[in-house]
Amino acid sequence: MAAVREAAWTLGATNPVAHHVTNVVVTAWADDSCGSVSYDDTAVRIADGWRISHRRVSPRRTPLGGMTQPG
Repeated sequence: MAAVREAAWTLGATNPVAHHVTNVVVTAWADDSCGSVSYDDTAVRIADGWRISHRRVSPRRTPLGGMTQPG
């Protein structure tokens, strides 16, 4: 686990956007844009199981691999 964590941290902003959550709300935008965010969650174990106790949401501003879409 330590090696996996270290590899992810080493990639930093180049780490691919690969995790998606369920219960997503989709809203139409006039400019057909989309976006992505990174979550930094703190989880705690309670009697009913694991729960998120704190969440920091950061927008991803750089496209995957630093490349822009053509067009």
